This record gives sequence, C-alpha cells and structure tokens, in this order.
Amino acid sequence: MRIPAQYHQRTPLRFNITPLIDIVFLLIIFFLVASHFARSENAEAIQLPLATSAASDAEQVPFRLTITIDAKGSFSVAGVELSEEEVLARISQLHADAAAEEAVPEVRIRADRDGHYGPMRTLIEHCSRSNIRSLKFAVMSPEDHSP
Repeated sequence: MRIPAQYHQRTPLRFNITPLIDIVFLLIIFFLVASHFARSENAEAIQLPLATSAASDAEQVPFRLTITIDAKGSFSVAGVELSEEEVLARISQLHADAAAEEAVPEVRIRADRDGHYGPMRTLIEHCSRSNIRSLKFAVMSPEDHSP
C-alpha cells in the first residue's frame, strides 16, 4: 500500500530589514558625532609653526588631550577657553585616568607661531611633574603651508 505524499505549500521567506535599518541609523549618528568632535578640536584659527620634518599623527590614542594656545597665550580645549589652572587640572586628571587603565597618556600642544613661549613652558613643566612622557607639538609642513 502506498502512502500518499503530503504537499505543504510553503510560505515565502521574508527578510526582516528592521534591524538592518536600525544599525545603519546608529552608524550614521556615530559618524556625525565623531566628525563633530574632530572638527571642534581644530576649531580655533591659529597659525601653526612651520617644521621641515614632521611625523604623521594618524594613530588614535584613547588618553589624548589636545590643548590649543593662541597668540595671546589663552588656553582652550575642544574649542572651550579655559584658565591655566583648569588646563593643569585636566592634565592631572588625564594622568590619573590613564594610570587607572594602565595606558599611556598623551598631551598634544597646538600653539600659535606668533605666541610667547611662557604658556607652553608652563604646560611642558606640568606634564613633566605629572609624569606624562608623551608630549607632541602640532606643526605645519612647508608643503601644507604653500599658498
């Protein structure tokens, strides 16, 4: 005796794209926020000093503090003007945060070429006292400066 075959009509598979759309929107928001922070770091219009040789700064450092010193000697971090005491407190906090994570802190100084050395010296001395050994200076290469 033959058993009749049962035919089931299969429903077509549906591709659920809702999670895909969610991920795409989250990526868009992430890149918008990241680009905003990258632009705010260089928001201050200063003239960087020229250097004949410079290393590229493409490496991402998790504990990096970029301090800008304008021609008048004013300090700013991420576009916000700060007093000297506030900047020194941020450097100390950077060192404490990096030490808690066992990471190497880095301070990057963007100083105007027409500014005085005094404010920069204060930062360098405080970094030395705070045991921050990675100190970088933002410069402009002659190729970037050509009009």
